[in-house]
Parts: sequence; structure tokens; C-alpha cells
Amino acid sequence: MRFIRFIEALPFLVLIRTVESLLEERLVSFEPITSNNAAQVRLTQAPIIIADDDFIGVHIAAENLASDLAQITEHERAVKRLNGTQGFEATIQDAETAIIAGSSNSTIIRHLVSTGSLNISEIEGKWETFKTTTVSDPLPGVKQALVIAGSDKRGTVYGIYTLSEQSGQSPYHWFADVRAKKHAEIYALPKQSVQGEPSVKYRGLFINDEEPALNSWWSRAHNATRQPLDSEFYAHVFDLLLRLKANYLWPAMWRSVTPPPGNIFFTDDAKNQQLADDYGIVISTAHHEPMQRATNEWDEKISGPWDWSKNRQNMTEFMEEGVRRAGNNESYFTVGLRGLGDEAAANAQNAIPMLKEVFEVQREIIKKYHGSETAVPQVWALYKEVAAYYDAGLDPPEDIALLFPDDNWGNVYRLPTGPEVDRKGGTGVYFHFEYVGLPRSYKWSNTNSIPKTYKELSHAYLRGATQIWIVNVGDLKPMELPLNFAMDMAWDVTKFSFENIPEYLAEYAAREFGDEHADEIGSLLLEYSHLVSMRRYELVTPETYSTLNYNEAERIIKRWQDASSKAKALYGQVTPDLKPAFYQLVSYPIASGALYHKVQAGISTNYRYALERRNSANLIAQQILDDFEASYDLVEEWDAMLDGKWANMMSQAYFDAVEEPKRWAGPSRNIVANLSYVQLRENMQFSLGNLGIRAEGSLSAVNQGRWAESVDNSMPTTNFAPVLPPWDPYGPSSRHVDLFMRGDHRIPISWSLDPIEEDWLSITPHNGTLSRETGPDTRLIVTVPDWSKVPANYNNTIQVGIRSSPSAYPYYDQIHIPIQNFRLPPDVPKSTFPETDGIISIEAPHFSSSSNSSDEVSFVKIPHLGSRTSSGCIALRPFKTARSSLLSSTNSSVTYSIYLFSPTNSISATVLINSGLDTDPHLKMQYSLTLDSAPANFTRVLGDYIKHPNAGDIPPEWMAQVADNVWTKQVQFKGPFKQGLHTLRWRVNSPEVYLEKIVLDLKRGILRASYLGPEETFRT
Repeated sequence: MRFIRFIEALPFLVLIRTVESLLEERLVSFEPITSNNAAQVRLTQAPIIIADDDFIGVHIAAENLASDLAQITEHERAVKRLNGTQGFEATIQDAETAIIAGSSNSTIIRHLVSTGSLNISEIEGKWETFKTTTVSDPLPGVKQALVIAGSDKRGTVYGIYTLSEQSGQSPYHWFADVRAKKHAEIYALPKQSVQGEPSVKYRGLFINDEEPALNSWWSRAHNATRQPLDSEFYAHVFDLLLRLKANYLWPAMWRSVTPPPGNIFFTDDAKNQQLADDYGIVISTAHHEPMQRATNEWDEKISGPWDWSKNRQNMTEFMEEGVRRAGNNESYFTVGLRGLGDEAAANAQNAIPMLKEVFEVQREIIKKYHGSETAVPQVWALYKEVAAYYDAGLDPPEDIALLFPDDNWGNVYRLPTGPEVDRKGGTGVYFHFEYVGLPRSYKWSNTNSIPKTYKELSHAYLRGATQIWIVNVGDLKPMELPLNFAMDMAWDVTKFSFENIPEYLAEYAAREFGDEHADEIGSLLLEYSHLVSMRRYELVTPETYSTLNYNEAERIIKRWQDASSKAKALYGQVTPDLKPAFYQLVSYPIASGALYHKVQAGISTNYRYALERRNSANLIAQQILDDFEASYDLVEEWDAMLDGKWANMMSQAYFDAVEEPKRWAGPSRNIVANLSYVQLRENMQFSLGNLGIRAEGSLSAVNQGRWAESVDNSMPTTNFAPVLPPWDPYGPSSRHVDLFMRGDHRIPISWSLDPIEEDWLSITPHNGTLSRETGPDTRLIVTVPDWSKVPANYNNTIQVGIRSSPSAYPYYDQIHIPIQNFRLPPDVPKSTFPETDGIISIEAPHFSSSSNSSDEVSFVKIPHLGSRTSSGCIALRPFKTARSSLLSSTNSSVTYSIYLFSPTNSISATVLINSGLDTDPHLKMQYSLTLDSAPANFTRVLGDYIKHPNAGDIPPEWMAQVADNVWTKQVQFKGPFKQGLHTLRWRVNSPEVYLEKIVLDLKRGILRASYLGPEETFRT
């Protein structure tokens, strides 16, 4: 068993497993509890008892619980609705045990309270809170019962679904086809438990950008050209939301012209709105849809332009109809005004006076139908250009919630400060898990980092944005994991930390797939999260990862392929009934991601190989096409799964060759472009020969692709010789050299190395044959097995000759291997980073020392967060203390000891900071990186925001760097700096600055281009 915990249950301890609870307190066990004091309640065949006068949503949940438990235990059970007006005598027969559920004002809960069987004082008057307890003799005919009492409708529903989930039914039983976990017995633990109030009051999702996937899937499922998202569809959505303890929805609203007008929740099915209220879901509308109206309902041919300055009367009547139609259904009214699409309102130059007038009109409408301007919840979304209006002083009435968005890329734009924290209407955040827009749409697959999501949402909670959390999930699938994580955080954020993310993922895996492979699956999901955190798929191009420097592309592809292989192996091990869910939640995301990256890196490799005139360029081109086809095989496997239940859900194209115009839009069909080929029957220019040599990190082979004997020397080459990067004891354990055919593929090439004079240097293999049958390439591995045998202070370039045949001219070339055996003195401090290859690369958590401020503000290691490190980040903590005391923050520091083997006049530092925005206009993020005794030099992380017509106010770095998921900053140190030990010192002014990595270029320009930067170099 995994995750064994001791949980105190009344006067004794119970050893239980927690695999289905996702960090929650356990309510049930699957083994009988032996104790003299234990009043265990066997639920295996227990009927479910509710009051006839309770909420419809409670009735729905109770019926679902009965179905869930029947799947789990294979015992059908009844749902008994008791009419309290006729009393409770003799109403239950043959029920030794029962499950009693009800809201605090239902007759059955009031009866239990009145008889002294139940005390609900802990939950009365609270928001969405529930209590569970075991009781004896609660009703005639019932000897023992598990009672679930809710403070209100949703509190009761959440209690019911918590029992269902912990018993073995996943919230994704329909949306990801997770099968119920079978248990022969279920027992309620003899204990009392209270859960709630939630950390965030309103928690939910936004279905958005529904074409081509969601709409075409639903239409295909109903054999229709266009099937509206009706009450059948939304019943599944509502069920999922409540099982995730969510309560809030922005319905689908994507505009369409094939056919027009697009999705309209309120009219696509007249039952949608009432069904939401029956279930207990609060309906609101997107940031540009005011007053419970879908903007797709506005027809400019009939109603005129959507322009307040020209058409106020018609627009007022339009909004009034939304309020009238909503009736008394639980609603959260979006106020304000934007354009019909994701754009600023017309007459934007007069936006502030216009919006003041709009607020007044909207409030009068609410007063007309609800008796008071403040009678129903209202929210103003500060999205894109709207945020600038608020910053300019437009402040709506206090009871209107302010919804702060992210930048569409998972960086929260703004959070409450000062009086905003205590605003009557509260504040919240609108967060994206998918997006259509600048700089590039990302909507194919889940590319969300769980640690980054935790970082941003935990900041929101700590800063007081707890009224609303709404996450844009696109088509909903395949965003199951980040949605689950966000809703669990919103329910009880105090359970979460950076440190327990692996535990959460393992418990998520256990809930969906059982205990046996949960740890492996959890680790795999964490690796996937880290891989996609580097860059979203749609922004990964052939140019992203370097195929030349630091083995970057090879390292990334290997990680993806390792993850894909593990997922494939696990898929083969899970039971057949779990395979559909495993394919959706694990296999497909990882396998398709691996193939996508392999194709993109392959195109870059293919082009470089072609420039090097390698025969294998053609093999790489074919492999790209094979991988391209294999990627679509995965889509067809998805479509065929479960007799086509989810066919078309993964129909968003993703392979592209992005060019202007309309660079931001997603592709309409997959393409592979720009493949290169060499003429395989043709020989290389005879003065170069048919054997090519490419030293790691060298462009020599590319430069030999164009040649002029009159100026370029060969046999051996001198102008563009194959030279390895400088190598020392603190560099990589090996280097490599590729040998390859670059001539007629029908003629094999034999090659051999000359003897190596230095007995401490090894190159393997030292001879061989290249051919189209055995392979046109081979890789030589260069090692120094024992650096102690290298002469002290050795600093020379070793030249190893290589010969091949047949050759029109006697073939001879040389591999150049620069060796520098510089050594650290024995008294160098622990955790010192020595120079290697002219650089030093430091992961932030590996600091040498830390200096704390007087009130314990200090830098701490933040595990799992970061796209450029394997060890995480560092940031100031405690969070609130660091924010409240600028002096404490700026006085705290960490140092990094570095050692230079040669003097230098200047050092260039590349600083990589986990992306985030200036959420506090009064505390904009700053950092200071200094060398040796230099004083602090605080510098803004981001520049002053600029206005962008389609992205709102953004920092000047945003368009070029937001897809990198880090802010890249440059710091120049002017010397001279002597050989020996030096100290870097890092300081920040805010706990929202997370340092990932520092890379030092010690010889100005020797740092080679790459996306992630070099891996961390050696430290003592």
C-alpha cells in the first residue's frame, strides 16, 4: 500500500490508505475496524435516505451516489425520500445501516438535530460546508448511519460526492472514462469530520474556443452537422464540476459562421439554465458578455451596431432581457461592456465615461428585477484593455467583484492591494489553460505546468483574490489534470505546497488507475509537466532547441522518448478496463508530445545534415515523415477508442510552419514543411573526400558544404577543422565526434584513427566501416577516464589523425581536442562552481550561503518549479512577511562561490527568472546581482508597460519572451577580475521573484546559443 497515514479516529488510531482522497481527510475504509469503541458503519449495501423537501441538486447527487456505489460494490441500493410531514416512524425496513444526507434545513436533518442524534452547530450559516459523522439509532429501523449534513445545497452535494470519490468513483467517470474501483466492502470511519468553507468562494471553468474539437465531437456523436451544446452535454459538465467541488461556469460561447451564429447557452436548449440551477451551478458569462446574454445573440442586421454611443436603447433592452430571463436562477452577472468579440468596445476613446453610464444602467436593470442594485452578485472582468480603465481610476461600486486576469499565458496580471483586499464584492482571477491569440494560439493539448499553476494561484490566495477563480479550459478535454488541480486548490489551498505536488500527482494517479502503478504514473505526470513547462507545443519550432550546442535537442528528445517509453510500458500493464482512461490522461499526451518534439528537432537536424552533405539527411527526412504519420495514428486510435465516443475531440491541427500573416491563429490542417535531401549517388568534391567529420558543437562540417580549393585547405582541413569545445576536469564526462558518409551511398567507406600518443585519452571506436547497409553515420566517444593522469596545468590541443578509403585523393584529416587540466586549490569552499569551457552555469537552489534578515525573511528552495533547472527555484519566504517589509526583503541574500582559472576584463551574466508579472503597482519586481564587494544594484525585472492593440498593457519584453516561460535578463560586470575565488550575490525586493538559473560568460562571446542554456556545470 502507498501513502500510509495514521489518522486519529475518536479514541483510537486507524491505519488506512489514502489512495482515493487527493490530500483530503479520509472518511471511509475498505477493511473492518476492530476496536471496542468503534461504531463502524457498513455501507456496502446501505440504502441512501434523503428528505423529500430537500433541494433538487441533493436528490440528483443522491441518485448518482446510489449508481456509483452500485458500480463499486456490485450491490444495487435504493434512494429513499422521506416526507417529514408524515413523521419518520417505521419508514425504513430491513436497514441495519444507512447513508443519510441532507441540507441543514431539510426535515431529515432537522429531525436528527431535534432528537439529539446530530449537532450541526459547526456548519450552520457557513458557505458550502459539510459535516460527516456516524450515529446510532438515528431513525426507526436504522441501527447505524453515516450522516452527511450540508450547510446549504452545495455543501450537501459536496459531502455526497466526497463519499462517492473516496469509495472509488472518479469525478472523471464520464469525461475520461475512469472506471469505478471495485471494493467488496465499504465502512464509514467512526469519526466526525467537517470540510469547508472553501478557500475560494466561486470556483469554476470557462468552455471556450470550441472549434474545431468540442463542437465537431458533439455533433459527430449525434450524427449531425451542428448539434447544439444542449442539456444532455451540460448535465455531464455540471456533474463534473460538482464532483470537483466547483460551482461556477462561463458556458461555451464560440462564434461561428458555419453555421451561424455559434454557441448560445441560454437558447441552444431552453433547459440549460434551469438545469444548472437544479444541479447547483452558478451561471455567469464571459468577460465580454454582459448581463447573462451571449454576444452571439446580438444580430447587428436586426438590432444595429454594438455601439453604446449610437445604440444605447437597443443594447439596454438586450441586457435587460438577460436579467429577466435568468429569473431567480443562481447567477453571477457580468457587468461592463466590451466589443462583441475579444476586442475593445466601440468609441473606446471615451471608454471611462461610457462605462460609468453602462454601470448605472445595468444596476438599474438589476434593481428593477431583484429589488436592489446589490441583490445579486456582479463581476467586472479587467481583461485586456479594461484593466487600463481601472488603472486610470474607473472604480465600480464596492459590491461588484473585480476579476483580475492573467496575460493569457498563465501569468496573473494584477492582484489586489490595499483597500482592494477588503472590497465588499471581493476580487478574483481569470486564468488560462488554453488560449487563442497573440503571440500564438495554444489549444491542442495540455501544456500547463502544475508547479507554475500552483505558484500563480497560491499568490492569488495569499494576496486575497478569493472571491472567484475561473479557468479557461478550452474544450475541457484534455485539461483534466490542471483543472482537477486548480479546483482542489480552490477548495482548500492550505493542503498544497510546492513540496507535496509529487504526492498529489501520485494520489491523482491512484484515484484514476489504482494503487499498483500510482507512484510511477505520478512521477511520469510530473516529468510531463516539467517538459511542457519549457515551451508550449505550438511555439516549439525546428529552431527552438539547438541541434548544435550543448547537445540540447538530443537531451530534450531523449527525455521525451524516455517518458513515452515508460507510458507505453505502463499502458501494457494496466488492466483492460483502465486502458481508455490511461490513454486519454497519460499515454496520448506523452506519446503525441514526444512525436511532436521529435519531428520539430528532426526538421532542424535534417537541414543541418543536408548542409553538411550527410547521406543520413535523407534518412532523417524519412523518419520525420514516419513520425508525422505515427502522430496521426495516435489521433485515429483516439477516435476509435470506446466505439468512437471521443472521435474528433483531438481534431485541432498542431503541426505547422508558422508564417505571417495571421501568425497567431492555429493551423487548419497538419503540415510538415522544409525537408531537405542530398543526392545519394553523387560524390563529395574530391579535395574534401567522402568521409565527413563533425565535432560536437562545431560548424566545420557545415562550412565544408561550400568549398573553394583556392582559399580552403584540406587533407587536413585547416580553415574549418573539426574542433571540439575546450575540455577540462569540470566539464562533461565525454565529448563526441560524428563520422558520416557524404558521397555515393553505394560505396562503403572504411576509416581508422591514427594511434593516440596520450595514453590518458580514449576514443572509441577507433576504426570501422560506413555503408548504407550498416549505417551511414557513427559516433566516436571521447573520454579522459582518469584526469589525475593528465599532466598538471596541461593546456594543449591534441590532434588525432583519421584516414579513410576508398578516396580519389589520399584521405587524411585531424580531430582537434583542446584539453585544459586546470585544478581547484584544495582549500576552495564547498559548493564552489569552477570555470569550465569559459562559462559557469548555476541552478539557483545551489547557493553557497544565505543571509537572513532580522525577522526571518530568507531565501528558500522552491522544488519542482522552473523550466531551466532540475532542482527548482529560489524565492523569499514567508510570503506575506517578505511583502510587508521591503527592508527585510532587500537585506536578504544568497551567494554563489565561483572560481576563475584565468583573469578576465569582463563577465556577462544571463539571469533566468521564472515568468510572472508586476501584480502590485506599488511593489514592482526588482533584482540585484552583484560580484564580490559591489553594492546592491536593484533593477526592474520588467520594463514599464506599453499599450498593445490586441494584448492590452504588457511589459516590453512580453511579446518576445512570454512563450519562453522565463524572463531573460543580462548583467554586465566590468573588471578586471583576477584568477581565483569570487562571490556572486543575489537579492530581490519581492517574494514573487523566482530565480531559476544564472549563466556566466567569462570570455565574452564564448557562451553558445541555445534555448535552455547550458546544463548546470560542476560544483564542489
